[in-house]
Amino acid sequence: MHKSEVENKGIAKGIFDVICSIQEHSPIFRTLGFKFMYLGEGAAGLKMHLDPEYSSYAGRVNGGIIAALADNVMGMAGLTLGHIARTVDMSLNYFAPVFEETELTAEGYVINAGQTLIVIEADLFNNAGKLVAKSRGTYIRDKKSNLMEAMF
Repeated sequence: MHKSEVENKGIAKGIFDVICSIQEHSPIFRTLGFKFMYLGEGAAGLKMHLDPEYSSYAGRVNGGIIAALADNVMGMAGLTLGHIARTVDMSLNYFAPVFEETELTAEGYVINAGQTLIVIEADLFNNAGKLVAKSRGTYIRDKKSNLMEAMF
């Protein structure tokens, strides 16, 4: 997915461009095939196609793959605020199995952005739009790394 296919829901062009570059330059994005759907202030949407190599048993996707998508969409929602957000704590509830050869979408949104910590949630949906998992994470603002100065 090219940057022009990512919806900008109102964040500054510079921040939008830097975050979009992650899709091309981040090893985890390339390896797992994460694709941006949209970026907004305190919000992000990602999707991924679930290949068979992500399965654990009987075509069910490994929970760690789902957790990786949740962590990344929450981190991207935090990035839209202009600082790199590093994971401090994360919880994840699984509500339904997710199967290979489907598309999983994740929507992350900031719940509270303090001076040091950011609390972010994510909802993950299967092809039918059913909520299959929900996550909450606490992220710390990396005050040593300004997003606009980061080089990917």
